[in-house]
Amino acid sequence: MTADASRRKIFSKILGGKTAQKFIAPPYFCGEFNCVDCEAPCVSACDRELLSLENERVNFKFKSLGCNFCKECALACEEAGREVLNLKFTAKIEAKIFIDVHSCLAWNGTICCSCQDVCKFRAIDFLGVFRPSINQKCTGCAQCMEVCFANSIKMEAL
Repeated sequence: MTADASRRKIFSKILGGKTAQKFIAPPYFCGEFNCVDCEAPCVSACDRELLSLENERVNFKFKSLGCNFCKECALACEEAGREVLNLKFTAKIEAKIFIDVHSCLAWNGTICCSCQDVCKFRAIDFLGVFRPSINQKCTGCAQCMEVCFANSIKMEAL
């Protein structure tokens, strides 16, 4: 890397410049994958339309329903001869899920536990009836995002 490129990278970070787009891998992902010249059968196999093909990579994107880990994406990928997904691993979407405390109803004095009610993994804890937090049991399925009235639950690539 040249000195100019190094300086640009540093100033880009300081000034909040755009960095390379981060992807959220689909469930059952294991290792580095490349979808060059792939017709992405996993994308069309997802009934909930949570996967998209962008820049020759499959990306998990929350829309209106969370992932139910049905394995259809992994099966479609395997049938296409790709060894990029692994059904042996525990289903988990590697993403950061967090609660925006400024917009969360429960964090602002209103009793609301919609996110906790829908979470079959028991990944949302409450301090009494207020102040929910996401614990380490979270699989990143995003079903809690679907039911949050205030859109307070967010998902980001790691």
